Amino acid sequence: MNALAEHLRLRDGGIVIHGSGGEPWINVRAPIGHDVRSRSLTIEQADTINRVIASGEKHFGKNSVVLPVKVNRKAIGALWIDFAQQSGAQDESLLAMIAVLIGLACQRYRELCSDGCSVAEEQQAGQIPKIKPKSHPTQVDKIDWIVGESLALKRVLATTKIVAATNSAVLLRGESGTGKECFARAIHALSIRKSKAFIKLNCAALSETVLESELFGHEKGAFTGALLQRAGRFELANGGTLLLDEIGDVSPQFQAKLLRVLQEGEFERLGGTKTLKVDVRVICATNKNLEVAVLRGEFRADLYYRINVVPIILPPLRQRDGDISLLAQVFLEQFNKANDRNFDFAPSAIGIMSKCAFPGNVRELDNCVQRTATLASSNTIASSDFACQQGQCSSALLWKDGRDGIDNDAVHSLNPRDTMSSGLGLYAGTPSGATATMEAPGLTERDRLINAMVKAGWVQAKAARILGKTPRQVGYALRRFRIDVKKE
Repeated sequence: MNALAEHLRLRDGGIVIHGSGGEPWINVRAPIGHDVRSRSLTIEQADTINRVIASGEKHFGKNSVVLPVKVNRKAIGALWIDFAQQSGAQDESLLAMIAVLIGLACQRYRELCSDGCSVAEEQQAGQIPKIKPKSHPTQVDKIDWIVGESLALKRVLATTKIVAATNSAVLLRGESGTGKECFARAIHALSIRKSKAFIKLNCAALSETVLESELFGHEKGAFTGALLQRAGRFELANGGTLLLDEIGDVSPQFQAKLLRVLQEGEFERLGGTKTLKVDVRVICATNKNLEVAVLRGEFRADLYYRINVVPIILPPLRQRDGDISLLAQVFLEQFNKANDRNFDFAPSAIGIMSKCAFPGNVRELDNCVQRTATLASSNTIASSDFACQQGQCSSALLWKDGRDGIDNDAVHSLNPRDTMSSGLGLYAGTPSGATATMEAPGLTERDRLINAMVKAGWVQAKAARILGKTPRQVGYALRRFRIDVKKE
């Protein structure tokens, strides 16, 4: 409730969970200011909550919402919120997700009980030790590597803190450069697994054989060059968290192997016969539109449902009002420290950056700050120091290359893109607007790749810019589709 009160404009609210006999054993009220309200529910509030628990259906009022909290599809309580102003669809969607997570947490508590009674009843019987508050609680909610004060970012952080308390699979979705790895680290740092390893792997950068070896490990002699037995990322992350970045680029053949370890928690090393079991929380990340990939048969539906238990969509930088100046200052301080400099921004410089859409998001902003600081004419960076003021902005040049000769009406009538930036229009968040030229109806991924390579004169780096991918991703796709690189 502290996180909700901090990030949503609440007038009142709480969580009511009933014990086996129907009496409340959890009744948490929202903090108003610094005061946690302990007064009883009003008759109207109690009646509404009881109706929702009895029916299992949500209830919406003018400025209120009451959602059932369910365990095994049975309502055992309710999350109720009174807003200070009319709520939006985004707030209600967040609360629905929170109600599901509260139900999962209650289910885990009840599984601790030997005879199905409530945790409070078992505590009274002395079967579960009561949790004593620490005299000096540690600060576990400070994630200092995620910078920003925008409402969009605060909402995502609030969801992140709630999700971190569970073991549910998380799918981080968002455009390239929105900080998916940073949020994965935050989930790990706020979880009970924080004392164990956080392991990451970029799935798009590796061929299928190498990916299998990296994730599952290999036995000595499993393939040429395998001189020693080697543990994979799943073994290294045992008890901790594993981030599978660019999950949308995994081949359909390997998806079946990945599904087994996610479902059963067991696998064999490459070239081995011994079955290994691990306890790993898996967080996946992608900027691809997985729903489109499932419809095209490029991504398994069963794997999609396995990894997409709790989706968290990260906002692009253009939707994070006020965060550009904060992030730019952090990046400049990092540059100063690394290069023993003492640069600062003039107000006009902050104004220039704040007007930029930054289609490459946080990663592009970092690049912009470093480039400008490197070439700045004085210790105070002015607006004239930026590449965009000299006609040399990389994003603008890439967008111009992609838009040359393109009919605007035709671009907006194309099928949804393969990235999370579909439908966002100008500066949609992929590094190049040229992606749209590769998305004519009926084209396969292989066709789009060939078209990009032809347009780029078979130069992989340029084709990567056209497609909004990295050169390594393009190289992997060329090998996967067995496309011979022509020399022109």
